[in-house]
Amino acid sequence: MATATRRCAECDAEFAWTSRNPTRRFCAPGCRARWWRAQQLRAAEAPEPAEVQYAAEPGAGLGAFHECPSCGEHLTVINLLIPDAR
Repeated sequence: MATATRRCAECDAEFAWTSRNPTRRFCAPGCRARWWRAQQLRAAEAPEPAEVQYAAEPGAGLGAFHECPSCGEHLTVINLLIPDAR
């Protein structure tokens, strides 16, 4: 069984890691619990994502101005119509 040292993901203390438990990230169960609670609090405090609207507003035609649904940056959508060459 191989052993090495790792840093705890919560308190940054060194702990002995073994090949028996290769996914171990925390030095103690208390550190794991503190990390989990902190993650839950961050998720609860995160702002709600804005409602994404992918369809253009009625009356928005060719070359109309739109906003990116992710970042809100203004952009121009250009539609091209290519005739069938049959």
